[in-house]
Amino acid sequence: METWAQDQAELHHFHAIRHWVFEHTGLHYPERKYSTLYHRLKKLCNQLNLDSLAALNHALQYNKGTDLAVQLACAVSTNHTFFFREREIFEFFETKIVPSLPVAEPWRIWSAACSGGDEAYTLALILAEKIGLSQTSSRVSILGTDISQTALQQAELAIYSERRIEQVPPYLQSRYFQPKGLGQWALRPDIRNLCVFRRLNLMSEPWPFKNQFHVIFCRNVLYYFDQADQIKLVERLYDLTAPGGWLITSVTESLRMLPTRWQVVSTGIHRKL
Repeated sequence: METWAQDQAELHHFHAIRHWVFEHTGLHYPERKYSTLYHRLKKLCNQLNLDSLAALNHALQYNKGTDLAVQLACAVSTNHTFFFREREIFEFFETKIVPSLPVAEPWRIWSAACSGGDEAYTLALILAEKIGLSQTSSRVSILGTDISQTALQQAELAIYSERRIEQVPPYLQSRYFQPKGLGQWALRPDIRNLCVFRRLNLMSEPWPFKNQFHVIFCRNVLYYFDQADQIKLVERLYDLTAPGGWLITSVTESLRMLPTRWQVVSTGIHRKL
């Protein structure tokens, strides 16, 4: 018996819900993270006034609406992020990727699993400084997607704690953020308006995109999936990337050991040649 489970019956319902999570979201929790998942599920039960995992499992099986499914997907996904996370990635984006983008066509950038918008807005800040706010507004499309509706609501609100923006260079903080009191900072509307946010499960098929992207950020996502789904995801991203385009993963997520068509440029940096 696992130390975090009350009894064998609870363990049964835990694994049933874990299987549901994998089947419907693709999120894979290895055994070493069972305790983390368990506590997230118990927290969700408390929020929903359900007295047990058995009640949650029953609701999943017989609830015909989508609200519970969305709430569960949000509860088990991780949305810990902040502006300029893994700064070396953004330095590469600014100095190497942006100059490589086509001159004669609009740029399409996708922040997949965007959480609360920190990554998408970081890209907007970089581009506003690099090519100017007017040029960014007229020729760049930045899309952020996430499975969590709660995270997307925060992204659209664009108000962040001091901790979330502490990696933003001071001159950018003073230029693009406005104090809201109680340690909260609001992003200026002209930067906020550069990004669009939509809900999307990366494991859903088909994706609702007609045009390819020049740059796709898909960071801190792959380790949630088993290897088969990792390969499936990065290959789908490859097909959705324009020739010469880029895929950015976390510096801790390497594609070197996966059989994919991506050319590894550097740690976390991949290109479609």
